[in-house]
Amino acid sequence: MTLPLSGPAYQQAVERAHGELAALTRFPGRGLGQLRGEVADSWRRSLVNLGGPAGRREPRMVSDDDLRDVRQGHRLSPVLPIIRRLLVDPALDAGLIVALGNAEGQLLWVEGDPVARRRAETMGFVPGADWSEASMGTSAPGVALYSGRPVQVSRAEHFHPVVHPWSCSAVPLRDPADGRIVGVIDLTGGDEAVSPLALPLLSAAAEAVQSAWRDHALPAPVGPPLAMPSPPGPDAGREVLVRVTGGLPPRVSGPHGTWCEASGKHAEILTLLDWHGPGLGGAELEDLLYGHHAGTTLRAEMHRLRRFLAVSVPSLSIRSRPYRLDGGLVTDAVLARDALRRGEVGAALSQAAGPVLPRSVSPGITEIRRQLEADLRESVLENAGIEDLWSYAGRPEAAGDLDVWMTALQLLPADSPRRSLAVSAVERLQAEGA
Repeated sequence: MTLPLSGPAYQQAVERAHGELAALTRFPGRGLGQLRGEVADSWRRSLVNLGGPAGRREPRMVSDDDLRDVRQGHRLSPVLPIIRRLLVDPALDAGLIVALGNAEGQLLWVEGDPVARRRAETMGFVPGADWSEASMGTSAPGVALYSGRPVQVSRAEHFHPVVHPWSCSAVPLRDPADGRIVGVIDLTGGDEAVSPLALPLLSAAAEAVQSAWRDHALPAPVGPPLAMPSPPGPDAGREVLVRVTGGLPPRVSGPHGTWCEASGKHAEILTLLDWHGPGLGGAELEDLLYGHHAGTTLRAEMHRLRRFLAVSVPSLSIRSRPYRLDGGLVTDAVLARDALRRGEVGAALSQAAGPVLPRSVSPGITEIRRQLEADLRESVLENAGIEDLWSYAGRPEAAGDLDVWMTALQLLPADSPRRSLAVSAVERLQAEGA
């Protein structure tokens, strides 16, 4: 391979190859132009496992309790200080992320630059997520675990469009005793993540880890490692952030970079109270939450929510008469809504990873979901540049939206390799009568 992975000529060839994926379902032996062999092979496996790459795909997730158990029992836990010294500290300075996964592809720790980590959350690159090839298609950790070799995957080489802004390098971790794969170390970010230094740096860290295992120099884990504190970010003034958009379980962020999973009903209440900032009377909240008056049920649910907050985020409380939040909470749904009101389409797309609580049937949440989706779509169609529009086109709600793909065709330059994907989508939707 003579062309650099992140070079524009090679990336254009890769984007053209995406236009040929549909043909691979009919002609599995067909070549993919200049695409590297290990990436082309992974694309073919991904087609078999996942179908086409169109639309947004969420990784499979494990619960917080299961993640805690897996972390405590994994051999990576006692060697975390080595990895943090050799990889995480340099990654912080370079704006990169270091992810550690088990042999099944579940990410156990994701650490590094806080801004990059927040961006990565929108595609589900978080602890507990399954980034094996069978779950998310072609990515460096997935291919490294499948092949057993160090791997680099740059931008459009990823199978799913939602991962195209990213590049990553990964090396498998092997048991020194028998050589079996027991985990993976991944470096994710911009083009720096696939620089010539990335794989040697990862390989050196992997050798240090395997040497520590071989020498039995470190004690067995006694509990989950402490979460690394994050420097203040864009929401530093808002102490508690609640992620309620996209396909991942709703999560509540504490003030020191820690996360805990919230139940669906708790997330619904927090979303409704944040969206209706001045507060909601009991009857109003009941109607929005249940569609009818359910006084006893609501009071019991509020009691459980207050108890959850007292343990997880004691700085936050809920006042009554009317019900309202006290202590500085914001949901990513409200951050996206406010960004749209300022005309910042890119920021809104970054905050809203997908529909609001997509599994909820609460009347109030259903209306918030519909309103935010409609406002986001209108803003994208009227005001977005091609990069934001292309990002939106990769979402599940845009997969069947002919207007979105037609607008993309209008904005894409005539020589853009992305046009083949847009043309294919338009032809498919027109044939389906969308």
